[in-house]
Amino acid sequence: MQQWIESWFHSPVGWDTSYGEWSVLCATITWMIWKARCKRVFEAVDPNALNIIFAALNYIQLYSTDKPTVAPNTQLNIVRTWSPPPVGFFKINFDASYIINNDHIGIGLVLRDYMGVCRGCKMIPSSSLSAEEAEGMAALEAVKWAKALQLQQVYFEGDAKTIINYLSASTIARQIGWRTKGHLDDIQALTLSFTSVSFYYVPRDVNSVADALASRARASTSEKQRDDACISPTTFSSPQK
Repeated sequence: MQQWIESWFHSPVGWDTSYGEWSVLCATITWMIWKARCKRVFEAVDPNALNIIFAALNYIQLYSTDKPTVAPNTQLNIVRTWSPPPVGFFKINFDASYIINNDHIGIGLVLRDYMGVCRGCKMIPSSSLSAEEAEGMAALEAVKWAKALQLQQVYFEGDAKTIINYLSASTIARQIGWRTKGHLDDIQALTLSFTSVSFYYVPRDVNSVADALASRARASTSEKQRDDACISPTTFSSPQK
């Protein structure tokens, strides 16, 4: 066992350095295996070997030293009123509904185009141990949905400052719980496949549709999704001003 672990720090003969440092790859895969084990133990999610490998490679690419560095934002991206995204972009508002001492949560997502027209909405019941983690899960579901729809240019808006701060690279990791951090790191890996992605903080009243969907999802027992003009102006309080 000791010799096997020591071998992680020495590249095998013929190792292609274009894949990165051998020791970094071994350490990252080991970490991803540990994360998969935690998901199996705490969330009953069966591990998938290919997903573990891809997650490790995406993480290495995300934090590669040869990737152009981006200076952290010194201020939080804040949107005061809801407005459509630029032409060619989509916007997904996300929110989570959580009640203390109750691990059952609801996630609400609403997708709109550059004309402000609703193109879809989702209500996802799930479970979480904290409000922070619930918001992180909502953000992850929003990004996964955008990826499934093959959207390339997306604005994401939520009303959890700590989540938006982390995803905007304007806060330090120790301010986020480890369970939440796992979801947010998954987001950062997924966003590598997009052409343009931005995360913005909005006050709760601006995020009212996603908030209402999240509340309904928490009271539901199954995921619900509607596509194309799913929300009429009178369904919920409109966030547009």
